[in-house]
Amino acid sequence: MTTTRRAALRLIGSGVGIGIIAACAPAAPLTSPTAAVKVGPTSAPPSGTGATGTAVPAGVGATAATGGPKSGGTLRLGSIMDVNRLDPHFRLGDAYYQVYDRLTQYDQSHQPQPMLAESWDVSSDYTQITFKLRKGVQFHNGRELDAEAVKFNSERARDLPNTQLDEAKWWTSIETPDKYTVVFKSDKPRPTAFDFFEYLNIAEPASANDPKQAVGTGPYKFVEWLQNTSLTLTKNPSYWMSGRPYMDGIQMSVVTDPQPMTARFEAGDFDVATLPANDLLRLRDDPKYQTFTYSGGAFAVLGPNCQTPPWDNKRARQALQFAVDRERWANTVQRGLEIPSALPWAKSSPAYDEQKSALNKFDLDKAKTLLREAGVTGPLTMDVIMSTGDAQYTAFAQILQNDFAKLGITLSIKPQDSAAYLETVNNWRYQGFWLGGGAFAHLDPTTAFVKSRALSPTGNSSAFGAPANASAAALVQRGLSEVDPAKRKELYGELSDMLLDESYVIGMSPTTSKLMSTRKVHDIQPTLHTAQRWWQVWLD
Repeated sequence: MTTTRRAALRLIGSGVGIGIIAACAPAAPLTSPTAAVKVGPTSAPPSGTGATGTAVPAGVGATAATGGPKSGGTLRLGSIMDVNRLDPHFRLGDAYYQVYDRLTQYDQSHQPQPMLAESWDVSSDYTQITFKLRKGVQFHNGRELDAEAVKFNSERARDLPNTQLDEAKWWTSIETPDKYTVVFKSDKPRPTAFDFFEYLNIAEPASANDPKQAVGTGPYKFVEWLQNTSLTLTKNPSYWMSGRPYMDGIQMSVVTDPQPMTARFEAGDFDVATLPANDLLRLRDDPKYQTFTYSGGAFAVLGPNCQTPPWDNKRARQALQFAVDRERWANTVQRGLEIPSALPWAKSSPAYDEQKSALNKFDLDKAKTLLREAGVTGPLTMDVIMSTGDAQYTAFAQILQNDFAKLGITLSIKPQDSAAYLETVNNWRYQGFWLGGGAFAHLDPTTAFVKSRALSPTGNSSAFGAPANASAAALVQRGLSEVDPAKRKELYGELSDMLLDESYVIGMSPTTSKLMSTRKVHDIQPTLHTAQRWWQVWLD
């Protein structure tokens, strides 16, 4: 027995949903509000009925200019982040996602839409999903997409460590009854399965393990990657989506220092770039440029090393909740572009709770009292590390340094390049704190605890582990299989309470992603996997 669209809509009306903040339309003021839409639950995805291979998946926006899109031109993209590695199943940089497609892709209402799968059925107990693949889709090397390739990719993701695709371990079997049918089976209900499929890139099997190759079915083909320098992509002329992509290619340049990024953007080196808040606000009213902001589930936190005293004591960590001035972070450092919050959830998330988000206001006297009650005496000297690519975090570290000094904590600010920062944080090689961002809070809240290094109770960046994490891990596991909407809502509240109680990360705010482009760029729209729909973008 499978779910029907009517049944799914009844569940959507039950009130459990995930929303995102849609991208601002081109030329819209950066401070203009964008609608946050609560939509149907990932816990009840409808059976999908796709269009033909010539159709554009739902959720693709209308063209931004009169006269329709044009073909040709190469997009010059300035990026603060480099490609992690040439591997389809590790988290990818924005442009690199264009090499691959996925079975389904969320629209901006968080509903799964056809991509490589043109239709699907979900069993009523959420233990089985059957996908029907598009026929005639080709990988960039000419091999046809088939069910065995899909099975290979899920099993490869299952067997690789640290891919942020742990849900690949859910499937007790993946069956391929014919060339174009794939059946995923689990021994437990998997109500958030489409969060997994949003990130499962489908690579050509024979090349997937080659660290020098990247072969998918996506709108752009891989040409060259120069680590810490550039990524070059070219148009896939045989893309299954008729007429797309419009552009001939994408040239991504890696610029980790925000000052040269802005200077090069203003000099005309880039068509699109990620700029610091100050520069983006300075340039937003310039008629030569347009701004885009969207919520991709990112959030800002301060993380203590929970293995080193005194932060191995939960009561001491709770004192930090009152030592972080979220108002100054949001209104001074981020120039009012963010909303201060003790929790990672944007208002569009079903886990959002206005009262809980406003808890733990900045209060150094209370922080000092809690530290004393936790037995923390005497001066402490510690590091706070952050990525050099995030100027806002370096600026906020100076605020923390001043405030923590009043608590008897001397902070040494140590910016690191992005690769060194990730290596240090992910392996807990810091004494004191890490300051940075988390991700995936736009998905189901239970998924966020699976995918996000910041939030995970079993593999987080703050060295929060056994035995203290046992109840938190059990709570997440309950949420991953609970299909009742009312019970899921209760679980979201319990997860937020756990974050505030354990304090292995100190929330500062949800954060929006911000792009600035020249007027020659049209129809930028986000996906829900930290990338843009570059296949629909066109250039004057």
